[in-house]
Amino acid sequence: MKFTKVFLVAVLVCFLSQLALGQKTKKRKLYPSTYKTTAKIFLKNEYRMYDSAIVILNEAVSFYPDDADLHFLLGTAYYHKNRAKEMGKHFALAESLKIKSKFLEEIQEMRQEKWLEVFNQGAKAFNEQNLDSALEKFTACTIINPRDYRGFMNAGYAHSLKGENEEAISYLEKGLELAPNTLDILRIYAAALYNAENIEKALEVYLKVAEKDPKDVNTLNNIVSIYGILKDFDNALQFSQKLIDVDSTFEDAYFNMGTIYLQQIQDVDFALDSLKDTTGAYLADEKCKAKIEELEKKKGGLLNKAESTLGKAVKLDSLDLEARMFLARIYMEQEKLDEALGDLEFIVQNDSTNCEALTHLAGVYAKKGMGDKAKETWQKAQDCVK
Repeated sequence: MKFTKVFLVAVLVCFLSQLALGQKTKKRKLYPSTYKTTAKIFLKNEYRMYDSAIVILNEAVSFYPDDADLHFLLGTAYYHKNRAKEMGKHFALAESLKIKSKFLEEIQEMRQEKWLEVFNQGAKAFNEQNLDSALEKFTACTIINPRDYRGFMNAGYAHSLKGENEEAISYLEKGLELAPNTLDILRIYAAALYNAENIEKALEVYLKVAEKDPKDVNTLNNIVSIYGILKDFDNALQFSQKLIDVDSTFEDAYFNMGTIYLQQIQDVDFALDSLKDTTGAYLADEKCKAKIEELEKKKGGLLNKAESTLGKAVKLDSLDLEARMFLARIYMEQEKLDEALGDLEFIVQNDSTNCEALTHLAGVYAKKGMGDKAKETWQKAQDCVK
């Protein structure tokens, strides 16, 4: 009897295999139960006829697209063939069609196994700086398990690094629907919005991150930068101070605070220029004189603040040539020629092609009566511009 049973199963498998793989000019629609029985036999461990199962089940779902069991079986066949994206697609369809609860645990186990496998492949590709391969794997993760935000987050991040901001935002927003309060995805989303020049929305998200993690210095620094772009100097300075309170050695905090003061100085200069006549002289009426005095006093205070904060930035990073250049401008504005000279010479020693530094250095040499050096440096500045 045992031999007969095995023989009959073998005949049935042979017949069903021909049914699945045989060349036909026209497909014959079978009952759903026939497809299911056939597929279950193909999927048995003793046969492992996964390709045959895929063929016949694809035919089955073309006839019965709303049959959850057929999609479950097809997803299982793809699982065994390591075709994770197709597996995820059909498992998702099975779930949407209200697959029997007894199959849900199996779906979850197969999905979790393949998701982790593909995700690790994506992480490996990412670490090897192969963004295209990483993106392919992370995108597959969103199909394998569309309820795990990490696939969407990493696919969005990969798109962002490739400069594909709209695609990045789309994936990240889907991830946020799954995990709206997760800091990692919020940070990446804010950066993608910023890169897409949606500054106000980026600020909104960064503020949400700062509320949840008030000691995140990079987020605080980004908030300062955006407020600076928006010319909201009060908030920019407020968050600069918060950043310094969190980390007093964070050089960018002092640099950004200094540049905010410089922007405020620029606004004061514009206001002063508006009080000049066509010859460039200040208007002489008493009201204008009072306003000029008020603005000059304000400018002096801002120059002192800018000097202090940029000086701290340079102390923390002596090779920050941009901070030194700003500091040198402040010294020149204050007629502190020796201090300006020191910074400008340092810049030129470290970057002999810095045309702006050479030009200012020639001017400082001239003011200090160092004629030969002024001429020599001025010529270098002219050659640099050419």
